[in-house]
Amino acid sequence: MKLSVIFGVIHMSIGIIVKGTNSVYFGKYLDLIFEVFTGLIILLGLFGWMDYLIFSKWTYTMNPYSIN
Repeated sequence: MKLSVIFGVIHMSIGIIVKGTNSVYFGKYLDLIFEVFTGLIILLGLFGWMDYLIFSKWTYTMNPYSIN
C-alpha cells in the first residue's frame, strides 16, 4: 500500500515535469508558471511530505525495550 503511494507520486511528478518540458518547447511560459510550478508545489507539498514520512518510518529503528 505504501509503495503504491510512492510510485503514484513519482508517476504524477514525471507527468508534471513532462508537461513543463512541453510548455518550454512550445513557448507557453504562463502554463509553466501557473500549472507546472504550482502543480509540483501542491503535489510535493502534500504527497511528497507523506512519502518522506513513509521513508523516515522505514529507516527509524524502534526498540520498545530501550529507555530514553
